[in-house]
Formats: sequence, C-alpha cells, structure tokens
Amino acid sequence: MLEELIVPEGLVSICNERYAGNPVIKRVVLPQSLRELGMAAFAECKSLESVEIPMGLLRIRKETFSGCESLRSIEIPASVTSIGEWAFRGCTNLQSVSVPASVVDICAESFLGCPNLTLQVAKDSFAASYAETFGLRFDII
Repeated sequence: MLEELIVPEGLVSICNERYAGNPVIKRVVLPQSLRELGMAAFAECKSLESVEIPMGLLRIRKETFSGCESLRSIEIPASVTSIGEWAFRGCTNLQSVSVPASVVDICAESFLGCPNLTLQVAKDSFAASYAETFGLRFDII
C-alpha cells in the first residue's frame, strides 16, 4: 500500500467508500477531471494528512473525509457548492478549511467533532452565516 495516492487524470468519479479505512494513505492528489467523490470515499483514513481537491469538483458528499484524524487543512475549490452531512466529522486535528463563496449549502453536522477548526470564509457568505449560526470559529478572507 502506498502512502501517496495520485489518482490518474481522466477519472471523473470515485465510488462510495473506495478508499475508506485505508490505514496508510497520507497524501491524496485528485485529478482535474474529477467531478464527483462518492460518499465516505476517504472515511476513516486515519493517516491522511493532506488532500488536493481539484477545481471542477461539484460537491463534498456525506462522510467523504469523516474520521480522518490526521487531516490538518483543506482548501475547497470555487466549483464546490455543497458540503454534505458529516463530511469532516471526527477530523480531530483539522485546523483550517477554506470555504469559498460558491458553497451555498452546508449540512448542520458537517464539521461535528472538529474541536480545533477555524473556517476561512468570505465576508457575507453562506459559510460565514453557517459558522455564526453553529458557533464555529471563523476568519474572513
């Protein structure tokens, strides 16, 4: 098993739970061609530290990165419009998620169990309102 996963260009979808529970992946590079990540695609990848999400991905689905305890930061591209239920649940070391103004739907429990998290959000964005509503730390970028 490899610590670095580079998904080949041309792939447009990763199926549900495809890499879930992989104990050794530390870094993931997703291709620019990717449009959809399946539910729980990387859930419980306890060693996962970084993910490069491509422009063109449309949404982060339910439990996509749930339980990725080693994940520290994520930059969500401007093509994403929604973040699903429990997408980052239990990412206990997650410190920063950059949420673009394009995101207009975030489930209430997307960031449940992320005690160190500060969202990076645009002024007057849906993400800023979400953070205020649910008492999450945030910085305006």
